[in-house]
Amino acid sequence: MEFLPEWAPNIHPLVIHFPIALIILAFGMSIASLFVSEKWWDEQKNTLLYILASISAIAVFYTGKSAADSIFLVTEAQTVLTEHADWALWTVWFFGLYSVLRVILHRFDLINRKAIKVVMVFLALPGLFFLYETGEYGGKMVYGYGAGTGQLLSNELEESLSTDSLVTSSSSSFIYDTNDKWKWTISKNGVSELLQNFHWVSGSVSDLSPITLQSNQNHLLQLSLKDAINSFVTHSSYQNIQLDAYLNMDDLSGSVKLMHHFVDMDNYDYVSIDSDRTVIQGRVINGNDTIFESSSTYQTGVLFIRVVGDGTHFRGYINQEMVVHGHGDAPNPGAVGLLIEGNGTILIDKIELTQL
Repeated sequence: MEFLPEWAPNIHPLVIHFPIALIILAFGMSIASLFVSEKWWDEQKNTLLYILASISAIAVFYTGKSAADSIFLVTEAQTVLTEHADWALWTVWFFGLYSVLRVILHRFDLINRKAIKVVMVFLALPGLFFLYETGEYGGKMVYGYGAGTGQLLSNELEESLSTDSLVTSSSSSFIYDTNDKWKWTISKNGVSELLQNFHWVSGSVSDLSPITLQSNQNHLLQLSLKDAINSFVTHSSYQNIQLDAYLNMDDLSGSVKLMHHFVDMDNYDYVSIDSDRTVIQGRVINGNDTIFESSSTYQTGVLFIRVVGDGTHFRGYINQEMVVHGHGDAPNPGAVGLLIEGNGTILIDKIELTQL
C-alpha cells in the first residue's frame, strides 16, 4: 500500500499547509494575548506555536526541494521556482531565528512585558510577508504553469525522444527573436550556421569535420572528434539562462559539456554527460573545477538536455528528468556553448537558448 494518493505527485502538497496554519495561528494568538488574561492564553503557548511552526517549515522546505527535483517545469516556470525556493528559505530562517529570540526573552523573563509583546508582534510582520511571497510563487507554479498536476509534458519534448520522430524542416535555421532568445534547428545549411553563430575557444572547426546528414525529412549536424578537446561558444553573453540541446552521443567515447556563463576556458559553469552516462554539474574558476552535484542516467539515443542557471540555482535535466540540482554564487554574464572531448561523433538536432 503506497503512502501517497494517486493524485499527489509527491508529499509536498500534503504537508505544505501545516507551517502556514501554525504561523498564522501563532501570529493571531500573539495579538489576542495582548487583550486576554494570561490564565486563558499566555506567551509560553505562543512561543510553542512558533517553535512548532519553525520545525514544520524546515521539514516542508526539504519536501519542497525534493518535489522540485521530481517534476519537469516548462520554461516560464523556471524563474518562478527559483523565487519560490528563495522566499521559502528566507521564511524558514526568519521564523527559526524569531523562535530563538522568543526563547531568549523567556530565559530572561522579559517576554511577558506589555511593550515586549507589542514589539514581538510587529517583528513577526516581515516573516508573514516572506510567507505570503512563498505562497504566491508556489501558487503560480501550480495554478499558473501546472507544476505537479500531470500537465507538464509538451509536444515539443515528446518529439525529441527518438530519431524517427524528429520532424525538423529542412528550411529551418538559426532564428533570433527580440527577447534574447534563439533557436537553432539544424537545416541543410547547418555547417555555415555553426560558423556564423559560434566561435572556437579550443580546437577549430576543421578539427570537428562538421557535415549535415539527412534522416527522412530531418537534418542533423554531425561533429567528429579524434582523441581531442573542442569547444565553441556564442558571440553574445547572457545572465539567467535556460539552454536546451537535443543530441545523440551514442557513438562518442568521451563527454559533452553544455557550458554557460562562459568567460574563458578557465571560468565557466557547466553540465556534462559522458559515455557511461555520468552527469556532472559544476563550475570552473581560475582553472579549478568545483563539482556542485553528480548523478547518472540510463538514457541513450537522442537526448533532450536542459541546463538552467538562474541566480544562485542551477538545474540539469535529461529527457525531462532532473538529475542534478546545485547551488552557488550567482555568476557574471557569459556565453553558452559546447565542449566535446574524446573520440567519435555526436549528432545535434537542435539547440535553443532562453534568457530567463
